[in-house]
Formats: sequence, structure tokens, C-alpha cells
Amino acid sequence: MEILKELGIDPQLVFVNALAFLALLWLLKRFLFKPVSEILALRQEEIRTQQEEASRNRTVAEELRRAYEERLAAIEAEAREKIQAAIKEGQDHAAALLAEAREQAEKVLKRGEEELKREYAKAMVQLREDVVGLAVQSAGKLIDRSLDDATHRALIREFIESIEVPK
Repeated sequence: MEILKELGIDPQLVFVNALAFLALLWLLKRFLFKPVSEILALRQEEIRTQQEEASRNRTVAEELRRAYEERLAAIEAEAREKIQAAIKEGQDHAAALLAEAREQAEKVLKRGEEELKREYAKAMVQLREDVVGLAVQSAGKLIDRSLDDATHRALIREFIESIEVPK
């Protein structure tokens, strides 16, 4: 202990300082380190919970994005199908209108041909009657005598009918 006195160290003071230090250490541990450790543990737990929630939210957002993309693709496919159906319907409608127009044109042509045949037949009848009339007049002038008109017409009709007229 003499060495300690020579060095200027009081052992009693060292002991009291060590005891005060241990007491301070115990007080700090009880009233500072323990509450601070608990606060740090709680904060660490909050951070872990927030990270887990963020991870879950990211997973949900990714699933929603995938569902949105699938729905968007389905809508685009449906739109393409509707466009194709509309185009096909338009083409079918155009083909039907064209077929109807052709059919009506054929009907008009057929009616025109029938009308032309009727007019031709009328013209031929009129022509025959005119020829009969001319023939009766010519025959009357040539013979210089007058047969009755009905007999003249009958003779000339027989003659004209025996001649074939080109059609």
C-alpha cells in the first residue's frame, strides 16, 4: 500500500469511486439502458412490421397489375373480334345488296325483253293488217272490180300467213 501512497493514490478513494461507478452503472442499466433497449426493440418491431406490410402491398399491387394487364388484353381481343365481326357483317350486307341489285336488274331485263316481244308481236299484227289493206287496194285497182272487203281480207290473210316472216 505504500506504493499506492507514493504514487498519490488513496485506496479508500479508489474503493469509493469504484463503488460509485458500480452504483452509477446499475442505475444507468435500470433507468436508462433498459427503457432505451425496450424503445429500440419496439421501433425494430415496427420497422419489421412495416417492411412486411410493404412486401404484402407490393405483392398485391403486382397481382392487381397482372389482373389489369390480363383484363386489358381480353378487352383488346374482344374489340378485335367485334371489329372483325362488323367487317364480316358489312361484307355480307354488301354481298346481299349486290345480289339483290343483280336480281332486280335481271327482272328489269326480263320485263324489257317480254315488253319488246309484245311490241314486236303488235307491230307484226299491225304490219299484216297494213299489208292486207294495201294488197286489197292494189288488187281492187288491178282487177277493176270490187269484191267485198271481207273476202279480200280473208284471201290476203291466207296469203300472208303462208309467207314466213323472219323473227
